[in-house]
Amino acid sequence: MTAAAESAAASRVAVELRSVPDCPNLAPARHELRAALADLGLPLAVVTEVVGDYPSPSILVNGVDVMGGIGDDSAACRLDLPTGERIRAALRQAIAAEPATAAMEQSRVDCCEQLGNAIRTDRPRRAEQLPDSLRQVHRAILRHFAATGAAPTDVDIRAGVSAPDLDTAKALRELAREDLVAVDSAGRLVAAYPFSPTPTPHVVSFGDVEVFAMCAIDALGMPFMLGADAMITSSDPHTGQLVRVTITNGAARYRPAEAVVVYAATGDAGRSVDTCCSIINFFTSASNARAWITDHPNLAATVLDQDQAVTLGRDIFEPLLA
Repeated sequence: MTAAAESAAASRVAVELRSVPDCPNLAPARHELRAALADLGLPLAVVTEVVGDYPSPSILVNGVDVMGGIGDDSAACRLDLPTGERIRAALRQAIAAEPATAAMEQSRVDCCEQLGNAIRTDRPRRAEQLPDSLRQVHRAILRHFAATGAAPTDVDIRAGVSAPDLDTAKALRELAREDLVAVDSAGRLVAAYPFSPTPTPHVVSFGDVEVFAMCAIDALGMPFMLGADAMITSSDPHTGQLVRVTITNGAARYRPAEAVVVYAATGDAGRSVDTCCSIINFFTSASNARAWITDHPNLAATVLDQDQAVTLGRDIFEPLLA
């Protein structure tokens, strides 16, 4: 393996060899690990040896125990010693999976940078950094939408937080400054991403509850945020044809099978509701998506395949109610 290839492999695969002090089985485990690395052409540089209170010896590849252990931190001698076969299998899986994962992540980052991150992939971080009282308000709003399909009133918001003296109007303004919600000039909610208080083309059904999503990516993120199965119904703005997405146990099934999502933005600074929400849509095919993009030369736009769109929605919204 060339030096460049070794460097690339080291960036994709991380191995930990864990043991307790003076573990009698450390040397055999180290021997099996080094033999596996040599067989697969991986450098020793990918290995970090750690001594502490661990099941010993343990070998983790990209954070996963090769023997399928539960990953606790209690000091104990292992009976299921890491085998060469299991080490090689874990390394092969990491080598095969990581480039694809990296490519997907880079694609997601590239599209969002290209469009100025109008959809705010930093939304989870913004929510995490809120003061506790504001975070309670934000979560109360999202939970009310999920349970009822409608925007909460002041009374609804107060019922969902532990702050009897809450100034809801002020709280909404502060959440709006972080673009976690959007309000109109009268202070009324016009968006609580991913939910819309007014009808949009994107209807998401959770059993008996139907809600409107602000955009296609928001619709895809809802089931992951709520940990629930869902049916998404929308339409191709270029042809008017129906698009359906069924999400069951975290897996998305699109109809038609060729459906894609266009992530578009105006290029202006401002709230997501103003700069991208109405123009991030499902399309029945990539050719229809490209035709729509051609018809809207004033927009910055890119076509996301099904996996890219689901990943983007999940990454943005799953953490919000975690």
